[in-house]
Amino acid sequence: MPLVSFFGQLFWSAVVDRSGDYKRTLIGTSLAGIVVVFSYLLPCVKGSLGVLMVVTLLHGFFASPSGPIVDALCLKVLAEEGVTKEAYGDQRLWSAVGWGGMALVAGQLIDIFGSSAMFFSCVAALVLVNVGIIAKWMPGQRHRGSRSSSEEQASSTAFSDVLQKFEARWLLLNLVLYGILMALVENFLNVFLLQDFVGTPTVLIGLATAMMCAFEIPVFKYIGRLWQNGRFGAVTVLMAAEALLAVRCLLYAALPRSQPWLVLLVEPLHGLTFAGMWCATVEYARQLAPPGTEAKMQALVNGLFYQISFAAGSLLWGFLVQRPPRGLGFTRCFLLDAALICFWLVAWGAGWSLGRRKR
Repeated sequence: MPLVSFFGQLFWSAVVDRSGDYKRTLIGTSLAGIVVVFSYLLPCVKGSLGVLMVVTLLHGFFASPSGPIVDALCLKVLAEEGVTKEAYGDQRLWSAVGWGGMALVAGQLIDIFGSSAMFFSCVAALVLVNVGIIAKWMPGQRHRGSRSSSEEQASSTAFSDVLQKFEARWLLLNLVLYGILMALVENFLNVFLLQDFVGTPTVLIGLATAMMCAFEIPVFKYIGRLWQNGRFGAVTVLMAAEALLAVRCLLYAALPRSQPWLVLLVEPLHGLTFAGMWCATVEYARQLAPPGTEAKMQALVNGLFYQISFAAGSLLWGFLVQRPPRGLGFTRCFLLDAALICFWLVAWGAGWSLGRRKR
């Protein structure tokens, strides 16, 4: 599914870049995604592994474009409207509000109504509300129709040329490696809390997620001012986020296993290690993207981080976090993760220094 989602993001972003029509693309893929998600409830899907795999692949294809397309649309609107008081993070923080809010209530809904609550409340209701908002308030295509073949060729050539540059390749390589290293926290933190700690209450899982999202909000809100005011560049923010991720891993390894609630003291670091990193990456990708390829660049960045690197990280850490002798266990994995982050941080910084000297 991650691989299909990755190529799905590139496909739908190319459609948007070519047509300039964000509205119909978002509505069409959202409605198709609802149909595919509800097909999980069909007996023929539940009873056949092959059919389930096909539905899962379709789910990945139709659900994939929302993130990068919305990111590209946000950047496009801010640029076209001449907005100076708000940045990407001012819009992106509302996603953290929604994610954290649902983390507090989703588990309760499932406990009361069963797993079907995921489909009816979280998928159908929320997605349909989102589709209604898009249909009502999002403007339609502002520019002329699809670009000519010569314009499309020039845009593709410009995009390929950008990807040949050191800055783009070094940024994307960092994004993939950072995603792999961060996957231990993002994908296995809940397993860590339930498996290695004594008496971890279920409510703590939701609270930990809500705490992470709560501290994303101020970072999304204010992080853009660092590069807008010229105080720090996006690369500096990325390095700070990586250094703080290493600290975060060390703190997880040091938590006493009889005190699971102490994890809430570590979760505020998520604000910079994710929100700060993501805003800086989106901003740097925006600077690199040639005109007419904004959605494609955001799809590439989004897909590499959320699909490719997280999938690779899940495979790697899923094997290593097993208790000895089958694996290293969570404590050693967090220590290893911190060491690898520090090693890559030094290598990445050295690469930037060498790259700038050669220019």
